[in-house]
Amino acid sequence: MKINTTDGSINIGKFITLFRGMKRNDLLSQSKKQIWKDWIKRDGEIISYKTTLKNENKPKETIIAIVFFEKNNGHIKFWDIGPEKNTNEIQSKSEGKYTKKMRGWFFENFQLTLPQSGSWGEVDAFYDPHNLTTSIICHYLY
Repeated sequence: MKINTTDGSINIGKFITLFRGMKRNDLLSQSKKQIWKDWIKRDGEIISYKTTLKNENKPKETIIAIVFFEKNNGHIKFWDIGPEKNTNEIQSKSEGKYTKKMRGWFFENFQLTLPQSGSWGEVDAFYDPHNLTTSIICHYLY
């Protein structure tokens, strides 16, 4: 697994590369295997896809990746990754125990300290207080 801090592209596993400017058909044509599942629809159109894959660094760990696109075959807006058994706990602030734990997980797997940013966008650990989950999110800038 690898992330390029020059352009914000990320390789997750053998079949997945996500990059700024990516279109839906780029994502779905990357692999001969049907690894992406429809995740979220808006106004009858699929805007998000989800997949799970084994962590190359820890074969017993499963990683979840979710990708969101603009409507009408627009470009990728952001991606969200993390271990399947991530931290589903309450954290009182946006910065806390679980965001630190997720940054540690990212460093362990990608050998890169977060946060990272560039003209392409930014990537960091994120705590979602509504779903009580913590993951790594990259927002691309356009």
